[in-house]
Amino acid sequence: MIRWITMLAAILVSTASLAAEENYRTLSWNDLVPKGGVIDNPITRLSVPQQQDVEVLVSIRNLKKRGGMSDVSEDAEEAMEIRHKLRKQGLNPSALMQAFDRLQSEIERRNKMTVATLDGKMVRIPGYALPLEHAGMGVTEMLLVPYIGACIHVPAPPANQTVYAKLNQTYVAGNLYEPVWITGRMKVKATQKALKLIDGTAGIDTAYMVEVVSIAPYRK
Repeated sequence: MIRWITMLAAILVSTASLAAEENYRTLSWNDLVPKGGVIDNPITRLSVPQQQDVEVLVSIRNLKKRGGMSDVSEDAEEAMEIRHKLRKQGLNPSALMQAFDRLQSEIERRNKMTVATLDGKMVRIPGYALPLEHAGMGVTEMLLVPYIGACIHVPAPPANQTVYAKLNQTYVAGNLYEPVWITGRMKVKATQKALKLIDGTAGIDTAYMVEVVSIAPYRK
């Protein structure tokens, strides 16, 4: 009798677990970004060479702010030449640099914005697995990113396009950036995770985390 009760309890737990997984919402990466208006980018109204000149001016200015150049360097002379050229074209270099700065600030602000209604929801989302912590041969924590190479070969995605996944059991990944589906409880929670690289570590900002109850190879 006890054996049958134990088996029945196991079946009920298994059924409840499956039911919980079935009640998830399947997300795309676009679902993690709040809906917003189009960013006004005055720089795009310039010609391509003019856009490049503004970017060079901003880079040289930032380098000077960091103490990486002097007022008599080749970079400083290049900046003076670019400013003169833009003025001859009827443009205001300082105003253009300010517009560029405002654009970058707005992009950074939007990259951190989250969808509050996802907090506490059961979700399922596909992505590429980037292991963070291991236990034996398995992975216990990972970053889920929307494209191959993120954080290592190319810059990290925005915080709201990076998911920190904490697994309830180890997962043996076949290779780096293995495509997977993760299912679990999502939290809107900003974190910074240390990603180990060959030449050190990198701090990766994430805007979401998922307490993973199941993970599986990606299948459409």
